[in-house]
Order: sequence, then structure tokens, then C-alpha cells
Amino acid sequence: MSGSAYWVLMAKGLREYASLFVILIVLKFIDADDQHTFMEKMRVVSLLSVGYLALAALTAFISWYFKKYYIEGGKLIFIHGLLSKETTSIPLSKVQSMRTKQGFIYRVMEMRGVLFDTLASKSAEIELILDDRDWKALMERVEVEEAVSGSSELSDSSELSVASGTSRFSEAAEERISGSSLSFSNSNLIKGAFCQNHLQGMAVLFAALAAVYNTVSTVDDHAVDHIIDYVDTHAGTLSLQPSGYVVVAVALYFFVMLLWIGKVFLRYANMEVRIARGQLTFESGLIARNSSRFSYDKICTVYVKRNFLEQWLHGSTVMLRQALNATDEKKGADVRVYGSESAADFLSWWLGSSYGSSPEIVSARSGYGLMWHVMRLDILISLAAAVTLACFGLYVWLAVPAAWLLISLAKGLMAVRRGRITLKEDYIEIHNGRFADIRNYVKYSNVEVVRLRSTPFTPYSCRVSLTLSTNGTSFTLRSLRVEEAREIYELLLCNCAGRPS
Repeated sequence: MSGSAYWVLMAKGLREYASLFVILIVLKFIDADDQHTFMEKMRVVSLLSVGYLALAALTAFISWYFKKYYIEGGKLIFIHGLLSKETTSIPLSKVQSMRTKQGFIYRVMEMRGVLFDTLASKSAEIELILDDRDWKALMERVEVEEAVSGSSELSDSSELSVASGTSRFSEAAEERISGSSLSFSNSNLIKGAFCQNHLQGMAVLFAALAAVYNTVSTVDDHAVDHIIDYVDTHAGTLSLQPSGYVVVAVALYFFVMLLWIGKVFLRYANMEVRIARGQLTFESGLIARNSSRFSYDKICTVYVKRNFLEQWLHGSTVMLRQALNATDEKKGADVRVYGSESAADFLSWWLGSSYGSSPEIVSARSGYGLMWHVMRLDILISLAAAVTLACFGLYVWLAVPAAWLLISLAKGLMAVRRGRITLKEDYIEIHNGRFADIRNYVKYSNVEVVRLRSTPFTPYSCRVSLTLSTNGTSFTLRSLRVEEAREIYELLLCNCAGRPS
């Protein structure tokens, strides 16, 4: 990697150790038992700063100097290791996904981080930091290998179509090799983020608080005790009237909603999608530009969601779920598109332009057993809350668990209404969702596991569950009629083997 990569790694090291460095300095100054003078404390801070810089510089040098790569014979060779050298070789035609990241420092230094994954990898196979020249040279070689692979695939598909007397496979191959591009406005992104569950912002808030707590508690066991003592001392001044709690709750709700929308906007702003040669490339980000480039074959499910807000605002949420390796499971590799009515574009690319006219083979719907499955936890929580409130004589507050139970009932009824599976000639369509209409599109060739499960009540209800799994997703259709579920089970076993991808 070029010399500029070292400075990017240096900046990453400084950022990685920054929280530890700052907390050590703060604890040094707020320690009431420390009798050192201000100048002596400043000398300690200077020594800590030197150690901080030296540690970041050393780790950056090790990461930079002992990593080398080159391309030979259509393979990417990656050599790394300090004490023991490790060589990794990946055929460029087998690279299933390639992700890039360009944070602020990357963009200042005109560099980008590149990660390569294969379906067989347990982690990211290769992570490189490349300048613009090396990145373009690498991409040229990757595209050459993909063109060679695509040409041979097109040739094989054409021979197959001649042998079978149809041009279906050659048309699909031509569609995959043709290129197109999509762009999404930021206004649609904000609209789509607003249409999601606003309480997802609570996860962002709790994640930030958990990170702060973890950092403080790992540096000094007494730091948390200091914070708790401070809150306990000033608890009287923090007490509010009941109306004040309502105001705080409303303010917190809007705060977490803005946190969620802000997170989505920072991650997906100025999104661009490029489709070419069986590859799909997403690039987005307001400050840090991230991209995800993966092959046509790595997608295992296309997920399309429309809740009542999205239907009202003429939008949807589209997610391309990928076959997962360990890195994907840890970091999440699914690509999301919020707010735009673009589901048809992705489905046409993945399933073929005629997917909408594919004839239906068989369909099955969920029964009311699904409603019990959806409501079971809410029923237990409502009963426990009602008993607790009654024991304390708070009968007026019983309206809260009653309302919660009514909402759960509506949720269960909607789940029953939406739950069904449809086998079409070219793909499988799985409907689920509660307050949102969710449709999952799966190819027969991606199905890896099909399972039927009965319960002790099956002889009386004549209902079973059907589970369908791919290499990245799993769906369970509950409370299906035994005859319909068994027919679908047999058809899936017959159709999944030997289907073209």
C-alpha cells in the first residue's frame, strides 16, 4: 500500500485510543486524593500524550508495513503477518462482495478502505487501503475477470437455450450483463426514515449510552460510583410533577426520532446504485462515503415493506439480503433503500423483467394459530401488569394493560391477514408483517432447508408450521393447513434442486 495509507492507519489508531487517553486525563484532574500541583499534572499529561502518539504510530506501522498485495494470474494475493507470514489467494472471479469506506480522513488523504469477501470466508478476506490510482487499477482487473466470466456464462446459457428450444436463459444472461443506474433523492430518504418505527432511535441512544458506560467502567471501577453518588445527591432537584414527566416523555420521543432519522441520513444520503455485468454497486453517505459491491448470485432474498405511512406517502423500504459469512453476520451486509418506489427495478434485475407475469402454482394462508403466537408474550405481560396494579389498588391504571392487549389483538389479526406463502413458476413470494405489508421474494435455487413441524395440537387443529431457509434468511409460516403445507413442501423439494440462479 502507498505511504498515504500509513497516515490513514495512524489516524485510525489515534481515534481508537482517544477515549482511553481522554478518560485517563480527566480522572487525573478530578482525583480529589491527588496532591500533585497543576504543573506536575501537566507533565503527567505530556507523558500520556507521548505514549498515546507512540502507541498509535507503532500499531499503524505494523498494520501498514507488514501488509502487501499483488495480482497474478487472475488472483489477488495478500501477504500479511508480523511474526508469521500468512498468504491468502482469492480468484477475482470468486469475489462475492466488495465494500469500500471513505471517512473524513480517507477523503482528505484521497484514499479508500477496501474489503473483499467470499461466501466461504469466515471473516473479511482482505482489507486494503488504496489510493485512487491503485483502486482504479484493481477495479480494471476485477472487471476484466468479470467480463470473461460473464462471457462464458452467456455462452453456456445460449447453448442451453438452443438445446431446450427456448431463449429464456439467454435473455436472463443478457439482462444481467446490461448496465443501468439509479439515483435516490435525499428528500425521499428523509421521508422513508420518518416512515420507519421511530423507536428505533432508542436503540441509537442506548448504544451511545452503553458505549460511554463500557468505556468509563473499564477504565476506573470507581468512576461509575462517582456518577451514581452525584445523581443521588441531586435527586431532589431533579424531581418533576406528573405533567413534567409527560413533557419529558414527548421530548424524548422526538429526540430519539431525530436520532434515528439523522443516523439514516448520514449513512444513506446521496445514494447511487449502479447495475452492470451481474454486479450491483451501492454508494452512499453524507460525510463518510461507503460502498457495497456484490454479485448477482450473493443475493438470497429481496425484501419489500410498506406500512400505512409508506403507502400514504407512496414509498417503500427495499432490502437486498445477502448470503452471509461471519463478517456479514457481525456487521450486517443487507442494503436498504428507504422512501423510494424502486422495488420493481430491483426485482426486474434479480428475477427478470417478466417476474410480474409469472403464473401462480399454489398458495397457502396462515390460520388463527398465528394470532396466538403473536399475542402470547403480550398476554403474559398484560396479565402480570394487571395483577401488580390490582395488588397496589391502582385500578385506574388497569386501562394501560387493557389498551396494550387491544393493540396486541389488532397486531395478531393483521398478522393472520397478511401471513401466506405463494409458489410461482419462477420464484417464491412470502407475505408476512403485522402493521406493515412485507413481501419477501426468494428463488428456488437459493432454498437450502425446508422443514415441516407439527405440534401436539396438530391432530385437532390440522395445522402445521413450514420453515424455509436460505444462506442468509429464514422464514416460518405458522398455522398452515396440513394438506396445503405438505403440497408446498413436496413442490419445494422437487423444484429447489437443479433450478438455475
